Amino acid sequence: MAPSIASITPTSGHSGQTMTITGTGLGSLSTTKVNIGTKTVTPTTASSTTVTAAIPSGCTGQANVSVTVSGVNSNSTAFFFVTAPTVTSLTPSIGPAAPTGPIDIFGTGFSTATTVAFGTVGTVAPTIVSDSHCTATPPAHGAFTACTDGADVVVTNVGGASSATGPADQFTYYDLATVTSVAPSPTPVGTPGIIVTGTCFVDVSDVTLTPTGGGASTSALNVSGPGPGILTFDLPGTLTAGTYDTRVITPGGTSAIVAADVITLT
Repeated sequence: MAPSIASITPTSGHSGQTMTITGTGLGSLSTTKVNIGTKTVTPTTASSTTVTAAIPSGCTGQANVSVTVSGVNSNSTAFFFVTAPTVTSLTPSIGPAAPTGPIDIFGTGFSTATTVAFGTVGTVAPTIVSDSHCTATPPAHGAFTACTDGADVVVTNVGGASSATGPADQFTYYDLATVTSVAPSPTPVGTPGIIVTGTCFVDVSDVTLTPTGGGASTSALNVSGPGPGILTFDLPGTLTAGTYDTRVITPGGTSAIVAADVITLT
């Protein structure tokens, strides 16, 4: 009786995976060879109903799978080689410790993507837009050892995982800035050279002054940062006397309101 294949598992994948072939008359380890595309491999296990073999490298696209038992060939069935994805860019590529929405990931091989890993921070499921575009919400970052932390974004599909290539596939988490002092205070409205100290003043986009009793925020003037723990700015002349929370805005978010951030204007 000629060997006959009923099914193979998986029906798509990549080299190095184990393929399981089921059917009848499939022979034994001493009599059976497995043909995958142009490659012939020796099975790992073999019985009359089940054969397993490692999927070889060097094949692409569709490959016909058959079994040869003592020189007699079985029917063939199709297996599809899937290449690992690539990641070429992220939008945006920076964000806070607890992102609230998805980022766009661009590259190739996303149609069968199953997971997106953000370094060691965590792994999430993607939303597939096309073979070259998917979206994913970065998982929340834990405690920081520095003010920023870069995480390689690795996409996995049935063909394997994308390689970490550097800046193009790196998402950078920013820790939240904190304010520990504002000086001088009290000080007249319009005073230049106010000094703010704190932590994680990295890529500051704005410093705002908000009335402590509530109200609209006003942006400080001429903000500059001599270091990650110190900022200087000028007070706008449009402010009125009172107390204000001084808040620092970075890609990590807006610093929390604390007693130490209050400046008194006279």
